[in-house]
Amino acid sequence: MQMQSKPAWVIARTALGLTIAFGVFAGPAMAEEQRSYLERTVKISAQIRARWEATDGSNFAATTADSWLLTRTRLGVDYKPKSWLNFFGQIQDSRVMFYHTRPSGSIADPFEFRQGYVEMGTLEGPGVKAKVGRQELFIGSTRLIVTGDWGNVTRSFDVFRGTVTTKAFGLDLIGGSPVLADPNRMDRHKPGDHFYVAYSSFKKLLPGASVEPYLMARTLAGAKSKDGAIGTADTLYIGGRVIGKTKGHFDYTVEGVREAGSYVSDDIRAWGYAAGGGWTVTPAVWKLHFSSDYLFATGDNGRKDGGHQQFDYMYGNNQPLISVTGLFAWRNISAWRAGADFSPLKKLNIKVDYHNYWLATVSDGLYNASGTRTVMNAAAASRHVGEGVDTFFIVPVNGKTTVGAGIGTLAPGSYLVESHKTSGYVYPFLYFTRQL
Repeated sequence: MQMQSKPAWVIARTALGLTIAFGVFAGPAMAEEQRSYLERTVKISAQIRARWEATDGSNFAATTADSWLLTRTRLGVDYKPKSWLNFFGQIQDSRVMFYHTRPSGSIADPFEFRQGYVEMGTLEGPGVKAKVGRQELFIGSTRLIVTGDWGNVTRSFDVFRGTVTTKAFGLDLIGGSPVLADPNRMDRHKPGDHFYVAYSSFKKLLPGASVEPYLMARTLAGAKSKDGAIGTADTLYIGGRVIGKTKGHFDYTVEGVREAGSYVSDDIRAWGYAAGGGWTVTPAVWKLHFSSDYLFATGDNGRKDGGHQQFDYMYGNNQPLISVTGLFAWRNISAWRAGADFSPLKKLNIKVDYHNYWLATVSDGLYNASGTRTVMNAAAASRHVGEGVDTFFIVPVNGKTTVGAGIGTLAPGSYLVESHKTSGYVYPFLYFTRQL
Protein backbone atom coordinates (compact mmCIF):
# COMPACT_ATOMS: atom_id res chain seq x y z
CA MET A 1 0.00 0.00 0.00
CA GLN A 2 1.32 3.42 -0.94
CA MET A 3 0.01 6.51 0.74
CA GLN A 4 1.44 9.84 1.83
CA SER A 5 0.41 11.12 5.26
CA LYS A 6 -0.13 14.61 6.53
CA PRO A 7 2.84 16.40 8.17
CA ALA A 8 3.42 15.28 11.75
CA TRP A 9 2.88 18.79 13.16
CA VAL A 10 -0.60 18.90 11.64
CA ILE A 11 -1.60 15.60 13.24
CA ALA A 12 -0.06 16.60 16.57
CA ARG A 13 -1.79 19.99 16.59
CA THR A 14 -5.23 18.55 15.90
CA ALA A 15 -4.81 15.66 18.32
CA LEU A 16 -3.74 18.08 21.06
CA GLY A 17 -6.79 20.26 20.40
CA LEU A 18 -9.14 17.29 20.66
CA THR A 19 -7.46 16.10 23.84
CA ILE A 20 -7.87 19.51 25.45
CA ALA A 21 -11.51 19.69 24.31
CA PHE A 22 -12.36 16.30 25.78
CA GLY A 23 -10.54 17.20 28.97
CA VAL A 24 -12.58 20.38 29.35
CA PHE A 25 -15.85 18.69 28.46
CA ALA A 26 -15.47 15.59 30.66
CA GLY A 27 -12.95 16.47 33.37
CA PRO A 28 -13.67 14.74 36.69
CA ALA A 29 -13.43 18.00 38.65
CA MET A 30 -16.06 19.75 36.55
CA ALA A 31 -18.74 21.45 38.59
CA GLU A 32 -22.22 19.99 38.27
CA GLU A 33 -23.55 23.24 36.79
CA GLN A 34 -20.88 23.25 34.11
CA ARG A 35 -21.53 19.60 33.37
CA SER A 36 -25.24 20.25 32.95
CA TYR A 37 -24.53 23.18 30.62
CA LEU A 38 -22.23 21.13 28.42
CA GLU A 39 -24.69 18.24 28.30
CA ARG A 40 -27.31 20.67 26.98
CA THR A 41 -25.12 22.50 24.47
CA VAL A 42 -22.44 20.06 23.29
CA LYS A 43 -22.96 16.97 21.19
CA ILE A 44 -20.13 14.69 20.07
CA SER A 45 -20.74 12.46 17.05
CA ALA A 46 -18.63 9.76 15.46
CA GLN A 47 -18.93 7.33 12.57
CA ILE A 48 -16.82 4.50 11.25
CA ARG A 49 -17.26 2.79 7.89
CA ALA A 50 -15.39 -0.02 6.19
CA ARG A 51 -16.05 -1.20 2.63
CA TRP A 52 -14.41 -4.10 0.86
CA GLU A 53 -14.37 -3.76 -2.93
CA ALA A 54 -13.14 -5.89 -5.79
CA THR A 55 -13.16 -5.50 -9.56
CA ASP A 56 -13.00 -7.87 -12.49
CA GLY A 57 -12.51 -6.42 -15.97
CA SER A 58 -9.07 -5.37 -17.13
CA ASN A 59 -10.37 -2.68 -19.52
CA PHE A 60 -11.81 -0.63 -16.65
CA ALA A 61 -9.97 -1.71 -13.49
CA ALA A 62 -8.26 1.13 -11.62
CA THR A 63 -5.67 -1.19 -10.08
CA THR A 64 -4.26 -4.66 -10.61
CA ALA A 65 -5.24 -5.55 -7.05
CA ASP A 66 -7.87 -8.28 -6.76
CA SER A 67 -9.54 -6.44 -3.90
CA TRP A 68 -8.96 -3.69 -1.33
CA LEU A 69 -10.40 -2.27 1.87
CA LEU A 70 -11.59 1.32 2.26
CA THR A 71 -11.91 2.78 5.77
CA ARG A 72 -13.45 6.09 6.82
CA THR A 73 -13.62 7.55 10.33
CA ARG A 74 -15.37 10.79 11.30
CA LEU A 75 -15.42 12.72 14.56
CA GLY A 76 -17.60 15.80 15.04
CA VAL A 77 -18.31 18.32 17.80
CA ASP A 78 -21.54 20.34 17.80
CA TYR A 79 -21.83 23.36 20.13
CA LYS A 80 -25.22 25.10 20.38
CA PRO A 81 -25.08 27.85 23.05
CA LYS A 82 -28.32 29.48 21.85
CA SER A 83 -31.41 28.28 20.06
CA TRP A 84 -30.43 30.52 17.11
CA LEU A 85 -26.67 29.83 17.10
CA ASN A 86 -24.73 26.65 16.36
CA PHE A 87 -21.06 25.80 15.77
CA PHE A 88 -19.92 22.55 14.19
CA GLY A 89 -16.53 21.01 13.43
CA GLN A 90 -15.63 17.62 11.99
CA ILE A 91 -12.44 15.77 11.12
CA GLN A 92 -12.21 12.76 8.84
CA ASP A 93 -9.63 10.05 8.23
CA SER A 94 -9.93 8.11 4.94
CA ARG A 95 -7.53 5.31 4.03
CA VAL A 96 -7.20 2.32 1.72
CA MET A 97 -5.44 -0.99 2.34
CA PHE A 98 -4.17 -3.54 -0.21
CA TYR A 99 -4.33 -1.03 -3.08
CA HIS A 100 -1.55 -1.77 -5.60
CA THR A 101 -1.18 1.75 -7.00
CA ARG A 102 -0.87 5.19 -5.43
CA PRO A 103 -4.42 6.12 -4.34
CA SER A 104 -5.93 9.38 -5.50
CA GLY A 105 -7.33 12.03 -3.19
CA SER A 106 -10.83 10.71 -3.84
CA ILE A 107 -9.92 7.39 -2.19
CA ALA A 108 -7.43 8.26 0.56
CA ASP A 109 -7.10 11.54 2.47
CA PRO A 110 -5.66 10.86 5.94
CA PHE A 111 -6.62 12.98 8.94
CA GLU A 112 -8.39 15.93 7.37
CA PHE A 113 -10.53 18.89 8.47
CA ARG A 114 -13.79 18.07 6.67
CA GLN A 115 -16.38 20.49 8.08
CA GLY A 116 -16.33 23.65 10.16
CA TYR A 117 -19.16 26.18 10.09
CA VAL A 118 -21.31 28.54 12.10
CA GLU A 119 -25.09 28.50 11.67
CA MET A 120 -27.37 31.37 12.70
CA GLY A 121 -31.10 32.11 12.58
CA THR A 122 -34.10 29.81 12.67
CA LEU A 123 -32.24 26.52 12.88
CA GLU A 124 -35.35 24.31 12.85
CA GLY A 125 -38.57 24.79 10.91
CA PRO A 126 -39.61 27.65 8.59
CA GLY A 127 -37.70 30.93 8.86
CA VAL A 128 -34.44 32.57 7.87
CA LYS A 129 -30.99 31.16 8.56
CA ALA A 130 -27.41 31.41 7.34
CA LYS A 131 -24.59 28.85 7.38
CA VAL A 132 -21.00 29.98 6.74
CA GLY A 133 -17.91 27.80 6.44
CA ARG A 134 -16.88 24.36 5.24
CA GLN A 135 -19.96 22.16 4.91
CA GLU A 136 -21.87 19.48 3.03
CA LEU A 137 -24.28 20.35 0.22
CA PHE A 138 -27.20 18.36 -1.17
CA ILE A 139 -29.05 20.53 -3.70
CA GLY A 140 -32.28 19.44 -5.39
CA SER A 141 -31.96 16.13 -7.21
CA THR A 142 -28.20 16.16 -6.36
CA ARG A 143 -27.38 15.70 -10.06
CA LEU A 144 -25.49 19.02 -10.18
CA ILE A 145 -24.31 19.65 -6.62
CA VAL A 146 -23.89 16.95 -3.98
CA THR A 147 -21.54 15.92 -1.21
CA GLY A 148 -22.58 12.31 -1.60
CA ASP A 149 -21.81 9.45 0.76
CA TRP A 150 -20.64 6.66 -1.52
CA GLY A 151 -17.08 7.88 -1.93
CA ASN A 152 -14.47 7.16 0.71
CA VAL A 153 -13.52 10.85 1.00
CA THR A 154 -16.69 12.65 -0.22
CA ARG A 155 -16.84 16.28 -1.26
CA SER A 156 -17.28 19.34 0.95
CA PHE A 157 -17.56 23.04 0.09
CA ASP A 158 -16.29 26.37 1.46
CA VAL A 159 -19.46 28.43 1.06
CA PHE A 160 -21.96 30.92 2.40
CA ARG A 161 -25.52 29.57 2.38
CA GLY A 162 -28.58 31.65 3.16
CA THR A 163 -31.99 29.97 3.39
CA VAL A 164 -35.54 31.32 3.55
CA THR A 165 -38.39 28.86 4.06
CA THR A 166 -42.14 29.12 4.56
CA LYS A 167 -44.86 26.51 4.32
CA ALA A 168 -45.28 27.24 0.61
CA PHE A 169 -41.91 28.56 -0.54
CA GLY A 170 -38.19 28.02 -0.10
CA LEU A 171 -35.09 29.79 -1.40
CA ASP A 172 -31.40 28.91 -1.08
CA LEU A 173 -28.68 31.41 -1.99
CA ILE A 174 -25.21 29.87 -2.09
CA GLY A 175 -21.77 31.05 -3.13
CA GLY A 176 -18.33 29.54 -2.71
CA SER A 177 -15.88 26.89 -3.92
CA PRO A 178 -15.49 23.12 -3.72
CA VAL A 179 -12.79 21.76 -1.41
CA LEU A 180 -9.84 20.05 -3.09
CA ALA A 181 -8.94 16.76 -1.40
CA ASP A 182 -5.14 16.57 -1.07
CA PRO A 183 -3.45 13.65 0.75
CA ASN A 184 -0.19 15.61 0.95
CA ARG A 185 -1.41 18.73 2.80
CA MET A 186 -4.44 20.21 4.51
CA ASP A 187 -7.43 20.39 2.15
CA ARG A 188 -8.27 23.84 0.77
CA HIS A 189 -10.80 25.28 -1.64
CA LYS A 190 -10.04 24.53 -5.26
CA PRO A 191 -8.18 27.48 -6.84
CA GLY A 192 -10.00 29.11 -9.74
CA ASP A 193 -13.23 27.15 -9.22
CA HIS A 194 -16.19 29.19 -7.92
CA PHE A 195 -19.95 28.72 -8.10
CA TYR A 196 -23.16 30.56 -7.22
CA VAL A 197 -26.66 29.16 -6.77
CA ALA A 198 -30.22 30.48 -6.44
CA TYR A 199 -32.48 27.47 -5.86
CA SER A 200 -36.19 27.96 -5.15
CA SER A 201 -39.08 25.63 -4.41
CA PHE A 202 -42.83 26.22 -4.68
CA LYS A 203 -44.86 23.63 -2.81
CA LYS A 204 -48.41 24.69 -3.71
CA LEU A 205 -48.26 25.50 -7.42
CA LEU A 206 -49.22 21.93 -8.36
CA PRO A 207 -51.20 19.46 -6.22
CA GLY A 208 -48.90 17.01 -4.47
CA ALA A 209 -45.79 18.41 -6.13
CA SER A 210 -42.80 20.68 -5.57
CA VAL A 211 -41.86 23.00 -8.45
CA GLU A 212 -38.17 23.95 -8.23
CA PRO A 213 -36.70 26.47 -10.71
CA TYR A 214 -33.03 27.33 -10.26
CA LEU A 215 -30.21 29.43 -11.60
CA MET A 216 -26.54 28.50 -11.17
CA ALA A 217 -23.23 29.87 -12.40
CA ARG A 218 -19.70 28.51 -12.38
CA THR A 219 -16.31 30.06 -13.14
CA LEU A 220 -13.48 27.64 -13.83
CA ALA A 221 -9.90 28.71 -14.55
CA GLY A 222 -7.51 26.64 -16.66
CA ALA A 223 -10.08 25.40 -19.18
CA LYS A 224 -8.93 24.40 -22.65
CA SER A 225 -10.97 25.12 -25.77
CA LYS A 226 -11.05 22.90 -28.86
CA ASP A 227 -8.56 25.15 -30.65
CA GLY A 228 -6.05 24.67 -27.80
CA ALA A 229 -6.49 28.05 -26.08
CA ILE A 230 -6.22 28.10 -22.28
CA GLY A 231 -8.48 30.41 -20.30
CA THR A 232 -11.61 30.66 -18.17
CA ALA A 233 -14.93 28.87 -18.58
CA ASP A 234 -17.96 30.89 -17.42
CA THR A 235 -21.07 28.72 -17.43
CA LEU A 236 -24.66 29.69 -16.67
CA TYR A 237 -27.14 26.93 -15.73
CA ILE A 238 -30.85 27.61 -16.13
CA GLY A 239 -32.99 24.71 -15.02
CA GLY A 240 -35.87 23.36 -13.06
CA ARG A 241 -37.29 20.26 -11.48
CA VAL A 242 -40.80 19.04 -10.67
CA ILE A 243 -41.17 16.19 -8.20
CA GLY A 244 -44.40 14.85 -6.82
CA LYS A 245 -46.93 12.10 -6.17
CA THR A 246 -50.34 11.39 -7.65
CA LYS A 247 -53.36 9.26 -6.81
CA GLY A 248 -52.87 5.55 -7.16
CA HIS A 249 -49.50 5.61 -5.34
CA PHE A 250 -47.56 6.91 -8.32
CA ASP A 251 -44.55 9.21 -8.04
CA TYR A 252 -42.67 11.17 -10.70
CA THR A 253 -39.81 13.58 -11.32
CA VAL A 254 -38.79 15.72 -14.31
CA GLU A 255 -35.69 17.91 -14.58
CA GLY A 256 -34.11 19.92 -17.38
CA VAL A 257 -30.97 22.08 -17.56
CA ARG A 258 -29.77 24.46 -20.28
CA GLU A 259 -26.14 25.61 -20.21
CA ALA A 260 -24.85 28.79 -21.82
CA GLY A 261 -21.84 31.07 -21.53
CA SER A 262 -18.27 30.93 -22.79
CA TYR A 263 -15.70 28.13 -22.66
CA VAL A 264 -12.49 30.13 -23.27
CA SER A 265 -13.04 31.11 -26.93
CA ASP A 266 -16.05 28.83 -27.56
CA ASP A 267 -19.73 29.47 -26.92
CA ILE A 268 -21.37 26.97 -24.57
CA ARG A 269 -24.40 25.24 -26.05
CA ALA A 270 -25.18 22.21 -23.88
CA TRP A 271 -28.18 20.69 -22.16
CA GLY A 272 -29.36 17.73 -20.15
CA TYR A 273 -32.57 16.29 -18.77
CA ALA A 274 -33.92 13.47 -16.66
CA ALA A 275 -37.41 12.06 -16.23
CA GLY A 276 -38.79 9.14 -14.31
CA GLY A 277 -41.58 7.66 -12.25
CA GLY A 278 -42.54 4.90 -9.90
CA TRP A 279 -45.41 2.93 -8.41
CA THR A 280 -45.83 1.53 -4.91
CA VAL A 281 -47.78 -1.73 -4.84
CA THR A 282 -50.79 -1.70 -2.49
CA PRO A 283 -51.90 -3.38 -0.39
CA ALA A 284 -48.29 -3.41 0.79
CA VAL A 285 -46.46 -6.55 -0.26
CA TRP A 286 -42.86 -6.41 0.95
CA LYS A 287 -43.12 -2.60 0.53
CA LEU A 288 -42.65 -3.25 -3.19
CA HIS A 289 -41.86 -0.20 -5.32
CA PHE A 290 -41.21 -0.24 -9.08
CA SER A 291 -39.42 2.66 -10.77
CA SER A 292 -37.83 3.70 -14.04
CA ASP A 293 -36.08 6.78 -15.42
CA TYR A 294 -34.29 8.11 -18.47
CA LEU A 295 -31.23 10.37 -18.41
CA PHE A 296 -29.63 12.40 -21.21
CA ALA A 297 -26.73 14.85 -21.51
CA THR A 298 -25.09 16.29 -24.61
CA GLY A 299 -21.53 15.61 -25.73
CA ASP A 300 -19.22 17.67 -27.90
CA ASN A 301 -19.32 17.32 -31.69
CA GLY A 302 -15.51 17.43 -31.92
CA ARG A 303 -15.47 20.16 -34.56
CA LYS A 304 -13.63 23.48 -34.16
CA ASP A 305 -16.76 25.47 -34.90
CA GLY A 306 -16.66 27.92 -31.99
CA GLY A 307 -19.14 25.87 -29.98
CA HIS A 308 -18.78 23.77 -26.81
CA GLN A 309 -21.58 21.18 -26.54
CA GLN A 310 -20.24 19.01 -23.71
CA PHE A 311 -22.59 19.03 -20.70
CA ASP A 312 -21.00 20.00 -17.37
CA TYR A 313 -22.62 18.33 -14.35
CA MET A 314 -20.65 20.56 -11.93
CA TYR A 315 -20.17 18.72 -8.61
CA GLY A 316 -22.90 16.13 -8.96
CA ASN A 317 -22.95 12.50 -10.03
CA ASN A 318 -23.35 10.81 -6.66
CA GLN A 319 -22.14 7.45 -7.95
CA PRO A 320 -25.15 5.11 -7.47
CA LEU A 321 -27.35 7.74 -9.15
CA ILE A 322 -25.98 6.64 -12.55
CA SER A 323 -24.55 3.22 -11.72
CA VAL A 324 -22.88 1.61 -8.74
CA THR A 325 -19.90 0.65 -10.96
CA GLY A 326 -18.82 4.29 -11.28
CA LEU A 327 -18.15 3.88 -15.02
CA PHE A 328 -20.62 6.57 -16.12
CA ALA A 329 -21.28 10.27 -15.61
CA TRP A 330 -24.07 12.65 -16.63
CA ARG A 331 -22.09 13.73 -19.68
CA ASN A 332 -22.47 12.62 -23.31
CA ILE A 333 -24.82 9.90 -22.16
CA SER A 334 -28.23 8.45 -22.88
CA ALA A 335 -29.21 6.03 -20.14
CA TRP A 336 -32.32 4.09 -19.20
CA ARG A 337 -32.92 2.42 -15.85
CA ALA A 338 -35.71 0.15 -14.61
CA GLY A 339 -35.84 -1.55 -11.25
CA ALA A 340 -37.55 -2.38 -8.00
CA ASP A 341 -36.88 -2.07 -4.29
CA PHE A 342 -38.56 -4.17 -1.63
CA SER A 343 -38.22 -5.58 1.92
CA PRO A 344 -38.91 -9.32 2.13
CA LEU A 345 -37.87 -9.24 5.81
CA LYS A 346 -38.26 -6.56 8.47
CA LYS A 347 -34.53 -5.86 8.48
CA LEU A 348 -33.62 -6.53 4.87
CA ASN A 349 -33.95 -4.00 2.05
CA ILE A 350 -33.19 -5.09 -1.51
CA LYS A 351 -32.82 -2.91 -4.60
CA VAL A 352 -32.30 -4.26 -8.13
CA ASP A 353 -31.76 -2.03 -11.19
CA TYR A 354 -31.29 -2.82 -14.86
CA HIS A 355 -29.31 -0.22 -16.87
CA ASN A 356 -28.81 0.32 -20.59
CA TYR A 357 -26.35 2.95 -21.87
CA TRP A 358 -25.69 4.77 -25.13
CA LEU A 359 -23.47 7.72 -25.96
CA ALA A 360 -25.23 10.90 -27.00
CA THR A 361 -22.64 11.18 -29.80
CA VAL A 362 -19.58 9.09 -30.74
CA SER A 363 -17.75 12.36 -31.50
CA ASP A 364 -17.23 12.62 -27.76
CA GLY A 365 -16.16 9.82 -25.41
CA LEU A 366 -17.33 7.82 -22.42
CA TYR A 367 -16.85 9.51 -19.02
CA ASN A 368 -16.68 7.87 -15.61
CA ALA A 369 -18.12 9.17 -12.33
CA SER A 370 -15.12 11.43 -11.67
CA GLY A 371 -15.47 13.09 -15.10
CA THR A 372 -12.46 11.36 -16.66
CA ARG A 373 -12.80 10.22 -20.27
CA THR A 374 -12.10 6.48 -20.30
CA VAL A 375 -12.95 5.56 -23.91
CA MET A 376 -12.71 7.62 -27.12
CA ASN A 377 -13.59 6.26 -30.56
CA ALA A 378 -15.04 8.87 -32.92
CA ALA A 379 -15.03 6.35 -35.77
CA ALA A 380 -17.38 3.90 -34.04
CA ALA A 381 -20.51 2.94 -35.97
CA SER A 382 -22.59 2.26 -32.84
CA ARG A 383 -23.44 4.42 -29.82
CA HIS A 384 -24.49 1.47 -27.64
CA VAL A 385 -22.10 1.30 -24.67
CA GLY A 386 -23.58 -1.68 -22.87
CA GLU A 387 -25.96 -2.85 -20.21
CA GLY A 388 -25.77 -4.13 -16.68
CA VAL A 389 -27.52 -4.93 -13.42
CA ASP A 390 -26.91 -3.34 -10.00
CA THR A 391 -28.04 -5.17 -6.86
CA PHE A 392 -27.99 -3.87 -3.27
CA PHE A 393 -28.69 -5.71 -0.01
CA ILE A 394 -29.04 -3.43 3.04
CA VAL A 395 -29.50 -4.68 6.60
CA PRO A 396 -30.23 -2.00 9.24
CA VAL A 397 -29.10 -4.02 12.26
CA ASN A 398 -30.25 -1.30 14.65
CA GLY A 399 -30.49 2.49 14.77
CA LYS A 400 -26.71 2.85 14.71
CA THR A 401 -25.37 -0.07 12.68
CA THR A 402 -25.91 -0.94 9.02
CA VAL A 403 -24.46 -3.80 7.00
CA GLY A 404 -24.74 -3.95 3.23
CA ALA A 405 -23.54 -5.76 0.15
CA GLY A 406 -24.02 -5.60 -3.58
CA ILE A 407 -22.68 -6.08 -7.05
CA GLY A 408 -22.61 -3.93 -10.18
CA THR A 409 -22.02 -5.25 -13.68
CA LEU A 410 -21.45 -4.07 -17.24
CA ALA A 411 -21.74 -6.21 -20.36
CA PRO A 412 -20.05 -4.40 -23.30
CA GLY A 413 -22.18 -3.14 -26.17
CA SER A 414 -21.20 -2.56 -29.79
CA TYR A 415 -19.43 0.76 -29.07
CA LEU A 416 -17.10 -0.84 -26.52
CA VAL A 417 -16.52 -3.87 -28.75
CA GLU A 418 -15.55 -1.58 -31.63
CA SER A 419 -13.25 0.26 -29.19
CA HIS A 420 -11.58 -3.05 -28.16
CA LYS A 421 -12.99 -2.84 -24.63
CA THR A 422 -14.49 -6.31 -24.43
CA SER A 423 -13.63 -7.47 -20.91
CA GLY A 424 -16.85 -6.25 -19.33
CA TYR A 425 -16.86 -5.29 -15.68
CA VAL A 426 -17.95 -6.78 -12.35
CA TYR A 427 -17.83 -4.82 -9.10
CA PRO A 428 -18.80 -6.61 -5.85
CA PHE A 429 -18.69 -4.83 -2.49
CA LEU A 430 -19.46 -5.37 1.19
CA TYR A 431 -19.68 -2.61 3.80
CA PHE A 432 -20.24 -1.92 7.48
CA THR A 433 -21.27 1.44 9.01
CA ARG A 434 -21.50 2.27 12.70
CA GLN A 435 -22.65 5.50 14.35
CA LEU A 436 -20.94 5.93 17.72
